[in-house]
Amino acid sequence: MPDLTIHLPDGSEKKAPLGATVYAVAESIGARLAQAGIAAVVDEKPVDLSVTLQKDCPLRILTPKSPEALDIFRHTTSHLLAHAVTELFPGVKIGIGPATEEGFFYDFEKGSPFTPEDLEKIESKMHELVKADYPIERREMPKEDAVAYFQNIGDELKVQLIKEKSGATASCYRQGGFMDFCRGPHLPATGKIGAFKLLSVAGAYWKGDQANQQMSRIYGTAFPTKKELKADVQKREDAKKRDHI
Repeated sequence: MPDLTIHLPDGSEKKAPLGATVYAVAESIGARLAQAGIAAVVDEKPVDLSVTLQKDCPLRILTPKSPEALDIFRHTTSHLLAHAVTELFPGVKIGIGPATEEGFFYDFEKGSPFTPEDLEKIESKMHELVKADYPIERREMPKEDAVAYFQNIGDELKVQLIKEKSGATASCYRQGGFMDFCRGPHLPATGKIGAFKLLSVAGAYWKGDQANQQMSRIYGTAFPTKKELKADVQKREDAKKRDHI
C-alpha cells in the first residue's frame, strides 16, 4: 500500500498509509496531540478525526485552543441538546441547531412551549449524556436511506431538510440512540463536550417563514472550559444589570 505525504503546519512532512484516519496521523505525531484533538483541517476543509486520508494533503489537527474550536464545541452541544430533548419528550420533532456567535440554538416542534423547569431537566439530561461518553460517529448513506430513516421515526422536518439540502449521499451523526442529519464536523465523543448552559426559550417559525408552523427554540451557550463559561455567564448578568439601570 503506497504511503501518503502529509504536510504539517510547521513545514515538516509525515508519511502515512493510504486510508489512514486523521486520528491515526495525530497519534503518530504524538499521544498528547491525539488526546487533545477534537477535529482537523484537511485541504482547508474542517473534518472529523475519523476521516480517512486518500491523497497527499496539508493537515492541521484542531484542539480546544484552535480558532475553529468554539464553533465545533457549540455545534456538537446543540446536538447534545436535541439528544436530551428527544429522550425526555418522545414524539418531539427536531428542526435545526446551528452554532452562533453567542452560543447555539435548536428548534423543536412540540405541542406546548418548554418551561423553565423543562430547561433544568434537559440540562441535567445533557450532563448525563456527557458522562456516558457516547462516540459521535459520522455515517454517510444514500439520500433515500436517510429519508427513510427519519420517515420511520416520524420526523418530517428532517425529511424536508434532507430532500432540500442533501446531495446523493447524506451525512448523519449518531451518538447513542440519537441520529441527526448534519455536515459536521463534530467532537469525537460526547465526553469531549466542555461546559454549557441553557439560557432561554423563544418562539420561532419553521425555516423563518410565518406561513409555517410555530417552533420552540431553546438557546444555550457552550465553551471548551468551565472558566470560559463562567466568565460569559457573568458578562451576561452584568449586561442585564446595566440594561435595568
